[in-house]
Amino acid sequence: MENELMIALIGAGSALTGALIGGTAAVVGASKAARSAYLGSLDVTRRTAQREVYSELLKAAHAYEAGTRAVLEGAGFLLDDLFNELEGLPARHSSSERADLRRAISSAAEPQPVAAAARQVELEGPSSVAAAARAVQAAAEQLGATLSGIEDGSEDPDGSLHPSTRADLPREHFEFLKSAISAFADIARKHLNHR
Repeated sequence: MENELMIALIGAGSALTGALIGGTAAVVGASKAARSAYLGSLDVTRRTAQREVYSELLKAAHAYEAGTRAVLEGAGFLLDDLFNELEGLPARHSSSERADLRRAISSAAEPQPVAAAARQVELEGPSSVAAAARAVQAAAEQLGATLSGIEDGSEDPDGSLHPSTRADLPREHFEFLKSAISAFADIARKHLNHR
């Protein structure tokens, strides 16, 4: 009978130990599953928010690109007229035509919507996407400053005016903007598709 009692006690102890180990494993497993489900839903929410602000920056940047593309030719006309006047040649466009071009350029050269959208991307991150957003903002602001300053110039001691904008600079800065937008889209896509 002693052997049977000993076997029963050992069996009961083994069952209790097995139950404790199994119960602990079940609790740990459930905890990990709950944590994974919680973090998974946070990740989905964060990526959704990122996708939205990335999309807003792309919309603002593409709208700015389209608006500035529409006035590049007019900027060239203003520069041509300025260079013609410097060389003593007649301007090709009337004063009223140049005023209309200036107004169109002024309204298209405002990069504020791009800057606001880029700041939202910086909040959502990550740093690589935020850096690409800052590059889009910088390119938009550079193009805006170039377009706004087309007729700015410096005066020589002899009284002659020299334009501060090269004839090809607006187009060059426009191309920088397009490149920055493309780079941002690539970096944002890689981040959103990375798991």
